Amino acid sequence: MVRISEVGLCIHIRKDPKNKNIYVVFTDTSNQESVIKGIKYESSTGIWNNATYLLNGKNPTLSISKDGKMYMIYESNDSVSRIMHTSTSDFLSWTSSIILSDTLIISTVAVADVDSAGRVNVFWIEKNSVVSNSLIYASILNDTISERVSITTKNEISDIAIANHLQYGNNDLFFAIQFNIDSILFLRSVDNISNFDTIFEAIGHQPCITLNSVFEGSLPEDCMARFQYIDNMANLMEIEYDCLWGGTSNTFQLQSGTIDYICIDDIAPPIGYSYLFMKNGNLYHGFSYGSLWGWTTVLDTINSSPFNPSIAYKSFNFYNIDYIWMEDAGSEFNIFYIQDPKHIWLGSNDLEKNKKFTITGYPNPFSETLTIKISVGDIAKSPQIKIFNSNSQLISVLEPTISSFNEYEYIWSGLNLKGNKVNSGVYVITCSVGNQTTARKVAFISR
Repeated sequence: MVRISEVGLCIHIRKDPKNKNIYVVFTDTSNQESVIKGIKYESSTGIWNNATYLLNGKNPTLSISKDGKMYMIYESNDSVSRIMHTSTSDFLSWTSSIILSDTLIISTVAVADVDSAGRVNVFWIEKNSVVSNSLIYASILNDTISERVSITTKNEISDIAIANHLQYGNNDLFFAIQFNIDSILFLRSVDNISNFDTIFEAIGHQPCITLNSVFEGSLPEDCMARFQYIDNMANLMEIEYDCLWGGTSNTFQLQSGTIDYICIDDIAPPIGYSYLFMKNGNLYHGFSYGSLWGWTTVLDTINSSPFNPSIAYKSFNFYNIDYIWMEDAGSEFNIFYIQDPKHIWLGSNDLEKNKKFTITGYPNPFSETLTIKISVGDIAKSPQIKIFNSNSQLISVLEPTISSFNEYEYIWSGLNLKGNKVNSGVYVITCSVGNQTTARKVAFISR
């Protein structure tokens, strides 16, 4: 855990998929006016720089294209707040800001993401009156507004979520709208908002979306989205959506009761994804294996009175999750950063509780053979073992070499599905028993 700033409000973090630098933007005050400051982590040196002034404004959000260009959407300090846009290639020199919203209407809650064509997709809320709001969409290409349309006008539009493809595999656009405190629509457009379809409806708030290909090299349409929201009983819920056949899974309860904040990480559909949630004043890093399996686990807990967490979404990382949060330091706020592993190392001790099976393995790392042992409580269910590489590609499916009563043993010799030795690296083993699954990572060293 690293403290990266002594001030901060409305923090937002992004990681460059090209050079792996991490960028944080946040709102501060100077001379009784809101200003936006930025902090950069230089991956080549492992050093965080000092917070620097970027521009006047508030509530910034960052998006990064596949070639590393950064786009910042933010609110102006005007009495009639405007949605603004600026961009940079180095986090130092920013383009002149352009106004996206109607200058006569208060605009707020801007969200943005970038698709494979380099198009910045932006949504925000225009407050037409006390009770009537409009959801507005704009697309920006080469720092120029190419389209601006009103999506809908309803009473009390209060929140929005957005997601383009994590690895820029297609231009599909997923977004969510929260109405009237607790009604959510999840929608999809495949033609730059010319048309869009409702794919799921829910009662709740704080919608989140993550979207990625099923495997590296998949067809553009072979992708999967996960939706999260908090229901009206304060439970954290999840739904899967398959882009290829257009269906949603049953709703799955990830965490129960008193959840008051969530944010979502990159998804590797065959394995799962990380997410953050706040509950009873604590911040948790959870991992979901998917609603199909109905299993989730908590990998880390921050209990130092954190708030306002943000996750480095859209910098697909198979191994780790990067996130930040704030803590009250009296006359100021501290911003903290941490990098957490997404998967537990396979070893001699099973670290997850309340499962109906245990998984152990040795040696780890290995160079010749890895022995995996599964103990199953329900003898009517046999384990399924699959191995994935760091691109979420299926490498191998193991069959038990020994099975006796409810004990199973598997051997992996570092071979892929074609019988060839895999390269040295970290691999993830998923173990599924009945409707529960878990994942463990192993290191293979080729000799």
